[in-house]
Amino acid sequence: MFRLRVLSVLPVVIAAAASSAVVAAGCSAEGKRFDFGDVTEGGGSGVGGSGGPRGGSGGASVAGAAPEGDDSDSDGFGGNLIIDGGAPEETPDVAVNPCGSACGPVELCGVDELGIDHDGLDDDCNGMIDETCACIAGQAHSCFRGDPSFRQSPGCFPGTQLCDETGTWGPCVGGVHADQNCHLNDAAGCHPIQAAPFATVDLKEGTGTFSADAVEGSEEWTVTCPAGVDPCPSVGGTEPKDDFKPLQSGEYTVTYTKQGADGKSATCAYPLFVGARGLRVELEWEHEPYSVDLDLYLHKPNNTQPWKVGGSNVACGYGNCTIDTLTDDDPGITWFSDTATPPDPVNWYLDPEETNNTCFYAPRGVGEDWRHDGRGCHNPRLDLDNISCAQETTDPDDPTFCAPENINVDFPPKSGWMRVAVHYFGGEVSFNVHPRIKIFCNGELGADLGPTGFHDPEEPVTFLPEDSGERFWLVADVVFPDPGECGSNTCIVRPLYEDETTKTPVLVNTRTAITSFGPPYPRLPSP
Repeated sequence: MFRLRVLSVLPVVIAAAASSAVVAAGCSAEGKRFDFGDVTEGGGSGVGGSGGPRGGSGGASVAGAAPEGDDSDSDGFGGNLIIDGGAPEETPDVAVNPCGSACGPVELCGVDELGIDHDGLDDDCNGMIDETCACIAGQAHSCFRGDPSFRQSPGCFPGTQLCDETGTWGPCVGGVHADQNCHLNDAAGCHPIQAAPFATVDLKEGTGTFSADAVEGSEEWTVTCPAGVDPCPSVGGTEPKDDFKPLQSGEYTVTYTKQGADGKSATCAYPLFVGARGLRVELEWEHEPYSVDLDLYLHKPNNTQPWKVGGSNVACGYGNCTIDTLTDDDPGITWFSDTATPPDPVNWYLDPEETNNTCFYAPRGVGEDWRHDGRGCHNPRLDLDNISCAQETTDPDDPTFCAPENINVDFPPKSGWMRVAVHYFGGEVSFNVHPRIKIFCNGELGADLGPTGFHDPEEPVTFLPEDSGERFWLVADVVFPDPGECGSNTCIVRPLYEDETTKTPVLVNTRTAITSFGPPYPRLPSP
């Protein structure tokens, strides 16, 4: 696809604060929301199945009235999970994670002398998590309330915690936790399900036996999207209305209503966890009343060469990371190996069972282009380049739908820092634009930056009308450290600040970006 680009460049110099401090590992994923399975040459298993979800290993039995309020309640899954009974004195049938811990006298932070990572765990079982632990504004990690011994038990799923502008961990939002007796849940009824981004989900799979007596034609589903997902895709299908295509990662709330054989109406709610393996960076922004074109970039691991508009072999972007640019005649961007076996980094990966080919699900027809190419999914890749769209469109299969731009590295290298950036390419608009970046690592949120993550929560990252064509936002650095035997299979995200004290974003002009890399990468934390 030919894309016309016109760019003006004005020389401006800005000094970005450089930090070489050791970065604390503040993004560990405790609990297990996704099971991506073992991946080897020629096969594998993943969250999505062949275009759909795979049920979780357990479930939350939920009944009663439809949820009230939103899903941001700190009491777990919307604060509306209804479970009878109390926690037993002894639970001999529940497997304990050999690398985990149980309730103790104090809250612990980071990795202990045994190599156990306590970030995201409710070590003292007081219902608060990491309340005494430091963090960097905008960072996020998964979290699990209650006895950590149950964090990987069937029916238990972690929530998500976000670090606020004061460097304090906020409430644990979403998930299904030990303090809700998740290990005692009835997996046969309404239960959590999971899916890959872009994959069409059969929402009925989450109803289990709860929908067995539903009167034909009486079933209805509604879905509440995670914070910042706008527009929220509509529920499609005919009878029953059971088709849904989530275009961003995160925890969705599904509400199901039926009329039973007894003539009574009944409702249950359950979470839909959406995520992909490896690194996934998602960018969203306003598109109305006129189209605005922002571009997402990812820099090559441990490389500090300057950026290039459109992309280069050291920076994945619209000019070298889409299916239109990765041709047989021009391999485009090559960071990794053509012969390695995943999970080692590899340029191309094709899973014959398709469960790990998440690029095949991309909306607006782009997924079919990846599929028809025959080589699988590329690492790194830009699933689709969103140049223009209509904010009022809610059907994700409509070519005008405002799908987020996202860059993926399905099999990231260990201990290789990568940098995320956003360029305001163009748009003749008279309003301010507010980009939002979410960084996910193996399905877990590692950072939410733009509206959050900086000193003043009332001043999100802003592109002014005169910034069109001229503004580069150097967002954050991300690395997947070697987890070791008991470490977390997740990432460390280090937001970039122009000033570490005031926590202002690093906003440079295009000339600066294409002639320099920006602040140096941080040092890796000690193992």
